[in-house]
Amino acid sequence: MMNVTPYNLNSGIVSKATTTPPKTSKLNIFYYNDTHGNSDQMSGLVHHAKNFKKFASGDSVNFVLSGGDNYSGGDCAKNHYILNLMQNMMGVDVSAVGNHELDGSCKGLFETMKDKKIPFVATNVEFENNNPAKDIVKKSLIKEQNGVKYGFVGAMPMDFETCTKKENQEDIEVMDFEDTIEEIQEEVDNLKKQGVNKIILLSHNGYEEDKKLARALDGVDIIIGGHSHSVVEGAKQGENLVMSKSNQPVIITQAGENGKYYGVLNVEFNENGVLTKIQNNLNLTDSNKKSPTLEYIKNTDLGKSPQVAVINEIEPMAKNRRTAPSAWANLMADSMRQELGTDIALINSANIRKVPQAGTLTERDIQESAPMKNRLIKTTITQKQVTEAISSAAKRTMSSPDGSPGLLQVSGMTYKIDDRGNLLELNFIDKKGNSQPIDINNPSDKIKYSVTYDSFVAQKDGEYPELALQFPHQEFDFDKDTTAINYISKLQSKTGLNIIDDKRLQIQKTSKVKLQDNSMQSFLRLTCPKVS
Repeated sequence: MMNVTPYNLNSGIVSKATTTPPKTSKLNIFYYNDTHGNSDQMSGLVHHAKNFKKFASGDSVNFVLSGGDNYSGGDCAKNHYILNLMQNMMGVDVSAVGNHELDGSCKGLFETMKDKKIPFVATNVEFENNNPAKDIVKKSLIKEQNGVKYGFVGAMPMDFETCTKKENQEDIEVMDFEDTIEEIQEEVDNLKKQGVNKIILLSHNGYEEDKKLARALDGVDIIIGGHSHSVVEGAKQGENLVMSKSNQPVIITQAGENGKYYGVLNVEFNENGVLTKIQNNLNLTDSNKKSPTLEYIKNTDLGKSPQVAVINEIEPMAKNRRTAPSAWANLMADSMRQELGTDIALINSANIRKVPQAGTLTERDIQESAPMKNRLIKTTITQKQVTEAISSAAKRTMSSPDGSPGLLQVSGMTYKIDDRGNLLELNFIDKKGNSQPIDINNPSDKIKYSVTYDSFVAQKDGEYPELALQFPHQEFDFDKDTTAINYISKLQSKTGLNIIDDKRLQIQKTSKVKLQDNSMQSFLRLTCPKVS
């Protein structure tokens, strides 16, 4: 995607012909993050990671690193398959621990990883009561290549309690920011005592948090990030190139999500372990189709999945799935509403991890699109409650740098917002297709609807507090992938599905007010004193 000329931290931009000074160490890192078990997109990553290792320069140190969330959902067999790709085909050297690594609980993490050689690092976590994950996750580690030692520390997401299901938080305590700094610094200092002066932090905390960590720590040189799905290019002073607590340079980077990008970070250190040159290249994987090779491996490992339908046309996932309409999410929500017989259905946008591709649609494709294996809930909701939930989610999402927590995708409703997140219009659509407008400024707390959404959305202290359960409810032992499989299987025509956005969620662009030239000149005259 982008080839960046090396950045010399002493004198700015230098040519590629600059002579390497003596006693320097070269390090090349292939990095990626947040693939979420999307093996269709991973085919490009696998290809480029293998080439990186194959053609790596012999006089440099070369690592393949993951910023975490290598998979999502608690399917241990599927996660085992993903880790096999990472270990046997990509040659991943070290990985961060993302929140989705714990989707199958600590026991599931242990069972998935116990026979793997890939080390996972997380320094800011305590596993309690003989939690099996403590035998898998390391506080820090040292890797040596070409006689040079490199230290690795890790940071699990400090918002773990809000981005993870409650049942998967048992016997895990992720530290807050201050304790995270203290714990990582202690581990970094221990590495320094062992003669390690080149240290990499694998952090699954998001780009903005990583900037804070970089400035608060002493001794970390590189941060490979994840969690916010940020696309970070190049090396820009004051942005992703910042100074540490001891005024030493730290480079921070991240490669989006779902295997769309990979990065290659080339750096040089002086004899004191201080960065002197940086080249950070971010590239598209050019992989948006299923790989026959990976499909064969998947079917061998997991068994062939039954066909459900054939898709003729389907809109792809948006660049940021949290902030855009989704035709596939519409279908998933419709399936929830239809199969559970409710008035409306709601899905948090971030829950949809993959949009299937045109062609054969299998049960596994549908399961991989919603891998979290939450439990669907059928309950009652007031008009006021659903209005406030949609409005609040829109406002927070459209004002957030990464689009958190995500818009609510709907069935049985339509709504319009502007690109600042202001709710402009909301309608209830009854089962006969009739549209009934809702007064968004004065929604009723007497009018009620039956509704289905999942157990993650229903968390009292979660990302959508307005949807915390207030009325009696039923909880089912399946998620929206099950309703989608059943719903699509019942369609009269399943050989040429066209899954296109029907505009039930619309985002209106706001006009930008520009000052005329004469107004700007007047403003400058009024505010800027003359200089004699």
